[in-house]
Amino acid sequence: MAPKRKSLQQLEKKREKRSKIESKELLSLEQVKALGEEIKNASKFNNFVQLLEQLKIIQGILIEKESIEVETLGRLILLVVFERFEALFDEGMMRGSKKQDEKQRLVTNWLADKYETFKSIILKLLSSKLYSETSLQLDSMEIYLSMIKLESQSSEKQFPKKTYQQFLEAVLHNRIGEDSSDGSSNNFIVLEFSEIFKNYWDLQFYFFDVVNDVLCSWKDKLSDKKLQRIFANFVTIIRNGLKFKPEDLEDEPTWVPKDKLPSTLYKHNKFKSQFQKCILTILSYPLSSPQYKSILLILHKRIIPYMSQPQGLMDFLTDAYNLQDDLIIPILSLNSLYELIKNYNLEYPDFYAKLYSLLRPELFYTRYRSRFFRLCDLFLSSTHLSASLVASFIKKLARLALTSSASGVVIIIPFIYNLLKRHPTCMIMLHNTDESQLGDPFENLETNPLNTKAIESSLWELETLMGHYHPNIATLARIFGEPFRKPNYNMEDFLDWSYQSLMETEKSRRYKNQAALEFESFDSVLAENGKEGNILLDGWSL
Repeated sequence: MAPKRKSLQQLEKKREKRSKIESKELLSLEQVKALGEEIKNASKFNNFVQLLEQLKIIQGILIEKESIEVETLGRLILLVVFERFEALFDEGMMRGSKKQDEKQRLVTNWLADKYETFKSIILKLLSSKLYSETSLQLDSMEIYLSMIKLESQSSEKQFPKKTYQQFLEAVLHNRIGEDSSDGSSNNFIVLEFSEIFKNYWDLQFYFFDVVNDVLCSWKDKLSDKKLQRIFANFVTIIRNGLKFKPEDLEDEPTWVPKDKLPSTLYKHNKFKSQFQKCILTILSYPLSSPQYKSILLILHKRIIPYMSQPQGLMDFLTDAYNLQDDLIIPILSLNSLYELIKNYNLEYPDFYAKLYSLLRPELFYTRYRSRFFRLCDLFLSSTHLSASLVASFIKKLARLALTSSASGVVIIIPFIYNLLKRHPTCMIMLHNTDESQLGDPFENLETNPLNTKAIESSLWELETLMGHYHPNIATLARIFGEPFRKPNYNMEDFLDWSYQSLMETEKSRRYKNQAALEFESFDSVLAENGKEGNILLDGWSL
């Protein structure tokens, strides 16, 4: 009974808190404007206290219920307070100086304290899960980013890194919304910031400059679920790509005025180093299967080119490539692995053995089937590969074609044809007349493609495909019964076929002659008066 009593106490406290919030009187729009005018014209800085207290009350109300009037009031207070602080920055009252007397320094320190309170209220509003999604949070984000501009203008050649870091912590840790099925975030604040982030070089540079330490500290103290949410927000921000052109980096647009930014901003080597640290840290988080897929989809094009030493991804990619539970993750890791093998001298002795293990029946039912065969065609293009290795891939694909979908067989046939043309030593599999063999020597369950004895086998499966139920496939398979005079097939013509496209092809096919049919009409479906007769459907005798 103790847990129930505790929950009732918590509910009672929540009701008391709600009643206290609602009992506090909210200002009207006219009162807010009047307080703002008093700050501007009469220097009544104590009005900041009342306006900031109102923001706290508004936040509490919006957590409990939806209210357009309260939201409108909160938006006005945010704007009024920001405009008053902006004016104080322009007047130089937010920065202390040696010329100030003790009284002026006290005022400056007091205003700085209220300014920090204002920032903390905005950050709390950004990270709070309100009763319903509200544009007030987007307005808060815009005002906070404007404050970054404001602070940069009051300093000399310095980006307000601390203010930006606090903002990034609030955005990355934001728990509004749920993660989407593709492993990214559908958080509207994160999505809005990502649109701003992709257009300004200084926001990108300092993002990776300040966030790595935060990611490391979170990794040690947060739960797996929270870390996965942070990862989803992080990927959503960077997935649109980065602007990084060393030759004209100084021409890139910046959020903060260029004359207020230090020269370190244009040192692309420093950026690459910081970028790499962040990526390796975030990839060490416990990822869900959709999150693995989301990062692998962009890794080879939008992450590897910006890293100082992409070889640091070797462990992550080889672990992803070796995953057995999900076929899609190893397929998606192929692009990045190939990039490291080709350009960064990655050595992976078991690469082809693992590639061979991906040839499973479920491969032909994944959405990334075309991607796999494009890469597989590239990996098997070298003429220096051993005949036994290539023969294993040919034989395995031929065996899979027997049970694959029609759209999958359409890919397999030209793929095998190209491999045989490219590796003539495997042509013996088409003409193997060794009668001493009893049965097929091919070992279908062998995981090492060098030990399958495929080169000793024959491609009897291809002859079986010549009698396939789909006429297009049967016609395509007959190419193996003819001299190999045809040039290589263009695989792009076959990779995107589906059941729907095959059906559309048949529907639009024109026949030279009309099909001969015999049709006899009947007055009834069954024989009358209980007499025996044929069962008829639509005039056809069964």
